[in-house]
Amino acid sequence: MEFNKSELNKVIRGAKKASYNKDEIYSILDTTEICNIAFNLNGKACVQPINYGRNGDSLYIHGSTKNRMTNALIESGEVSLSVMILDSMKLTRSAFHHSVNYRSVVIFGTVRELTSDTEKLIGLKSIINHFVSNRWEFCRKPNQKELNATKVIEIKIETASAKIANTPFKDNKSDYNLDFWAGEIPVKTIYEYPIPDKELNQKIEIPSHVIDFYNKKKDGI
Repeated sequence: MEFNKSELNKVIRGAKKASYNKDEIYSILDTTEICNIAFNLNGKACVQPINYGRNGDSLYIHGSTKNRMTNALIESGEVSLSVMILDSMKLTRSAFHHSVNYRSVVIFGTVRELTSDTEKLIGLKSIINHFVSNRWEFCRKPNQKELNATKVIEIKIETASAKIANTPFKDNKSDYNLDFWAGEIPVKTIYEYPIPDKELNQKIEIPSHVIDFYNKKKDGI
């Protein structure tokens, strides 16, 4: 399944790196926890990083009832957001050819505020489980006061595109004899071994879902 190409999501520059495949786009979204959301605030262009959750064709974010970004998104009814995973830095002999390998996604969607407690909990569960799989089952659920103080937004993905650069190192043959170092620096995000809260009951062991998450992520993404 692919998103239809349109003037909105079509990749123009570097079109060979583009993908509209839903599985590939969702795989990139599921690999990272933070997105950057663009919004308009009193006529000013703004962007803000925030954690999110995904469930099917929907993304979920949350904020306080006075959060400027969430309120602006609700008022607008639509949103654009992006994620990017840096995989390597390519340092060439010439300044011109310096580049990076990466995986990125740009999303365009409609915005809906979740107002019922049932819907809010669905959205919050998606966010928590996007952090660490199955985490929702191993923490206290939000109480009524916390739910009342939180706005939860569903972003229905209308269209999207990915741009993926995974090309080999490239330099001009005419520059090969120059006395400048050239090469590639791989980049990974490393997750280290979980550190228990110092106030934690010492009888409580690190649960299996946290260890599973660590084992999956420890070698980097």
